[in-house]
Amino acid sequence: MISQAYLSCLIAVCVLWTLWIVALGLERRWFRNAWRDWRAMPLSAKAAAIVLCAYCTVTAQKPGNASSNAPAASLPGNARQAGGSAAPPPPPPPSPPPPPDGPRGVRSGPSRIVLQATPASDPGVAAAFGGEPGWSLPAAVPATPKLNALSFAGNVTNPVSPVCFPNAAEVTVQTLMLVTRGDAADLATLADAPEPARLRLVSDGSRQTEPNAAELALTRQFVPQRWQVVAVDFGSPASLPEIFFGGTAGRPVWDRGWRGEIAEIVGFDTPPDADVRAGVANYLSIRWGLAPRHPASPAQRQAAIDAGLAYGLVWGSVLLLR
Repeated sequence: MISQAYLSCLIAVCVLWTLWIVALGLERRWFRNAWRDWRAMPLSAKAAAIVLCAYCTVTAQKPGNASSNAPAASLPGNARQAGGSAAPPPPPPPSPPPPPDGPRGVRSGPSRIVLQATPASDPGVAAAFGGEPGWSLPAAVPATPKLNALSFAGNVTNPVSPVCFPNAAEVTVQTLMLVTRGDAADLATLADAPEPARLRLVSDGSRQTEPNAAELALTRQFVPQRWQVVAVDFGSPASLPEIFFGGTAGRPVWDRGWRGEIAEIVGFDTPPDADVRAGVANYLSIRWGLAPRHPASPAQRQAAIDAGLAYGLVWGSVLLLR
């Protein structure tokens, strides 16, 4: 949009330019010569010029000529085709397709971030079984020189309790993106929901149950002992206060907790598209110094911001993205 100062400056320049043209014409007697030439014209030429000017003025004011960008079907003279038959009316615009139904009752529409937390410093995080015997509390450990992660790498005799958000609002989560690191321990549970996300590293012949989609996705992404961004898509949404992070809701003797750390959690109410995933992964990799970083375009970063990502100072001013 043109600013007021720029518009005022443009008007002043145009006025000064017009005054200069008028002064130059008066100095060189351009207007006197034009009046002399008009007086010397024959009467018939004067009449023809007046009629032509009037005709062009009247024609330009007709409603049919108000817009030269009108489609050809609406202009006079195109009502009939070359053969004399009436042109068929244009087909009505196609109606937009109905919105697809969300999977298993999930609402349709753009995905929104309903959870974004650094468990080591988030006051809303609590140990799920911190006051019960047989469990130990998770500890904060440095992930970068300035940022801490929450460690679940406890000893075998006293497993570390998973954490949860007991006082969180009643929101549902269906997709998680986490910054994590861990050992290649079989059945280590990263997130426990109605559909748990845990590693399934046993051989096919020793499986007692088939892994679900979340387990397969986590196992395929996981790289032992390396900080990484992993994404987990549950088949159905789960209530946030009922999700455990870093372990299972079973007995401590099961020893199925996560063997590592969780640095940050981002949760979505519905599975996000590829652009939002790329933007969030780029933010997480930059903030936590992951290598290699996940590249993202400015449009993908903006898509993550539009989904509700709190990016802090990772990307600087949002004006640089527009």
